[in-house]
Parts: sequence; structure tokens; C-alpha cells
Amino acid sequence: MNVVPPRTWVLRPLVWFATASMATTILHELAHASASFALGVRSTLFNYSADLALTPAQAATNLPAIIQVAGPAFCLAWGALAWILYRRARGSVADLPLLYLAVFGIGTFCGNLMSAAFVGDFSAIAVALGLPMAVRYAIAVVGALSVAALHFWAGCELVRWIPARVGRTAGMLGIVALPVVIGTGAVILVNQPMPSASVNARVVEAAVWLFAAVGALVARRPAQSERGSLDLRWADGAAILLAILVVRLTVRGIPFVP
Repeated sequence: MNVVPPRTWVLRPLVWFATASMATTILHELAHASASFALGVRSTLFNYSADLALTPAQAATNLPAIIQVAGPAFCLAWGALAWILYRRARGSVADLPLLYLAVFGIGTFCGNLMSAAFVGDFSAIAVALGLPMAVRYAIAVVGALSVAALHFWAGCELVRWIPARVGRTAGMLGIVALPVVIGTGAVILVNQPMPSASVNARVVEAAVWLFAAVGALVARRPAQSERGSLDLRWADGAAILLAILVVRLTVRGIPFVP
């Protein structure tokens, strides 16, 4: 494996943290907008929402619930596919991007479960279905445990990218903490202007990576032959630039008119 220059090995994780975050959010909202289009409901796709223009007749049906479940359901499918591909691509240049895409995809679904008793897509569906609060809290607990387990697993996996010369604590800071803090700040900056609720959501998403930090601290350090590639490639730069471009195109809103 090529030797990564000192102090630059955190760049590729940072790039893919931010890229996967932006890509997953846009695809989540695009799934809402696409479902509404397919069901004959007008909507406008924004970088952090898909605003529906429901007629009174449409609002009185189960169409809103179907549209709301489309976002997290698509993210689960997207994340599961990325996870399967990640397991097959271990040791290739694609494994780090696939890991982040898997975590953000599945994590978006689990995060919506976690908020089922409070806000979000599953909360709205739970209200529409008239689920008792006890059931909604139980769903939220399952979601919270799933989020914790997913990110702990991610931290254990990310250890593969810590250079052999780097200590355990410094490695955790470089492979988990710095990409999360700087990447989250970059995502919030790129998405401006954005509502405070969306900013808070990004902060909560960043906070759950504390479980990844724990995973990175306790996981076994891999052999040299098992380490992943940290070489920054042109495709990495192209991916984050494309994600930024799509975000900026959706800031003003893209109408979906069936």
C-alpha cells in the first residue's frame, strides 16, 4: 500500500463523510418528491425537504403517509445495497465510500425510527395510524439501539484506515472525530440558507458518531495487509463537487408537477 503523507490521511474520510451526508439527504428528499409525483401530488424538492402541495381531497387520503414512508424506506434500501457492496469491496478503493454511504443510508432509516415518538417521517405516519404513545416510544427505543449499534460497527470498521504509525486515541480523533466535526460544519455551510431544525438535525447526526468513536477505541487494530486505501483520488473530488452542485441547485427548489 502507498504511504500516505503525514497529516493528510484524514482528508479522504472527511471528503466522504460530507459527500455521503449530502447525497443521502438529497436522495431521501428526492424519494419523497418522486413518490408524490407518481401519486399525482405536486411538490417542490429542496435541499432539506420536499414540500407537498396537497389538495384537500388528497390530504384526506393515505397519500401523505405513503409519500412520507418513501424517503426512509429508500434510504434503507440504498444503505443496505451499499453495505452489501462494501462487504464485497473490502480492500478496494471503493470500500471507504461504500462504508459511509451504508452508514448514512441505514442510519437515516434508523434515525427516523428513533424519532417516531417526537418528529419526522415515522412520527407523522404514527400519528396518521393512531399508534399509542407506548408503541411509538418502543419504536423509538428500537431505533436508538439500532443507531448506536450501526455507528459502533462503523467505528470498528474505520479502524482499518488508521495508519499503523498512529496511536489508538490519535487514530480515533483522525478517523472519526475530525471528519465528523469538520464534515458536519461543511455540510451546514454548503446548505445555507437552511432552517434551524435542519441544522439541529445535522448536529444530532454528528452526535451519534460518538458510538463510532467508542468502536474505534476498542476495536482490534488490523494487520498491515488489511488496511484500506487513504489515497485521495480525482473521483473523490468529483463526487463531493457533484454533491455540492446538486445541493446548490435544490436550495431554490425544483418543482415536481405530475
